[in-house]
Amino acid sequence: MKAWVYGEYGASGNVLTYEAKYSVHEINDHQVLIKVQVAALNPVDYKRMLRFFKGNDSALHHVPTYDVAGVVVKVGSQVKKLKEGDEVYDNVKETPLQNCKRSGTLAEFTVVEEHLVAIKPKNLSFAEAASLPLALSTTYQGFELAEFTPCKSILILGGWCRMLVNLLLLFQGLITQDLVMFLYDLTLSLSSRWSRL
Repeated sequence: MKAWVYGEYGASGNVLTYEAKYSVHEINDHQVLIKVQVAALNPVDYKRMLRFFKGNDSALHHVPTYDVAGVVVKVGSQVKKLKEGDEVYDNVKETPLQNCKRSGTLAEFTVVEEHLVAIKPKNLSFAEAASLPLALSTTYQGFELAEFTPCKSILILGGWCRMLVNLLLLFQGLITQDLVMFLYDLTLSLSSRWSRL
């Protein structure tokens, strides 16, 4: 398969190399093979290449990135909820900073455990779906750390982001939609003024 890999640590522009014949990893009984349509890039990806996480470095000759959307092309014998042809999205790593996998998502194919994969909603493009896993899990962790409950209110500066609004609604938090729309309109107004400067 084709893949981007790094064989030494450093800035991504200096260490990422394109390989036309990188070997596809075999799947085990509980894994699926996904043909990658879109791989999302996150700060953790370049930070790993720069050795920000020295205690948990990935093995060299590593395919970076974790968030992906694609199509299932092969399933392990114990996979129950997915089948070939399913359009899916996921983060191939439960804990991105620990026990780094060699098979990231910046490749034609990636291998992932079934329990980490979700069916892609039909109303999302592959690019939209690939952008969600790490962002959603980071947001959710923030809510957990803040011990956010239905009785609490929360102010998120810059919080007109539709994903955050939807998460707050999911958590039944108190949201002032008028404030959200005011901030959104204000941002559009300011950005159009700045673009003319």
